[in-house]
Amino acid sequence: MQACGRMKLLTVANAKTSKGESLGYLTGILYLAPANESGVRNVCPYASAGCKSGCLYTAGRAQIFPHIQEARIRKTRLLVSNRKLFLEMLRADIRSLIKRAAKLRMCPAVRINGTSDIADIPHLMAAEFPDVQFYDYTKIPRPYLRARGNYHVTFSLSESNSAAAIDALEHGVNVAAVFHIKRGAPLPKTYLGAPVIDGDLHDLRFLDGYQGAIIGLRAKGVAKRDSSGFVQILPVAPVSSTSKTQREAA
Repeated sequence: MQACGRMKLLTVANAKTSKGESLGYLTGILYLAPANESGVRNVCPYASAGCKSGCLYTAGRAQIFPHIQEARIRKTRLLVSNRKLFLEMLRADIRSLIKRAAKLRMCPAVRINGTSDIADIPHLMAAEFPDVQFYDYTKIPRPYLRARGNYHVTFSLSESNSAAAIDALEHGVNVAAVFHIKRGAPLPKTYLGAPVIDGDLHDLRFLDGYQGAIIGLRAKGVAKRDSSGFVQILPVAPVSSTSKTQREAA
């Protein structure tokens, strides 16, 4: 177990967390092997087929460097084989994050489900570390029942959970939606009758509060080629006869 004892569970320096640092937050994210990738436990029980195929597990450095995926598998297997040790290591990482954030005069934030969707561990950690802001994306229905003062949840839309997404919006929970939109291109102003917030500006979803909004994300990795319906395709606006006439005249 000595090798496991040296393994860090929280990832602090990556593209997601660097955006939050400019806003004064030092973020630690726990990345497990999503769905059944570990071979020992499905950590994403409500993941749809489209979600699995377009998972951000396939984007970024994890796609390029196999050792990153292997590390996530080891973490997941440790959680299953020795939950007590896993939680002790997670607590140690959170305490380390708190100290590091204090030295940098920043606020600590933790996302337990970076590539998983486990309900109990975030609640446990949020209760043990009341001064740390925890947050997650989730596909588990009725997320408003799991929200806590220092644990913020954002529901995640897929091709098969629109009813649960509408229910979340009606209860004021924000819903993340991935769009077939290129990086830098504008997102729609509204979707599903709700205002759209640009979720690519940063990952600190707790700063959005609870306003029943859509958190718009642009497709990344293999999600750019999604055809399952997980990635939302916006309808093409019809061309007015006036605009068409003006173009032809030009």
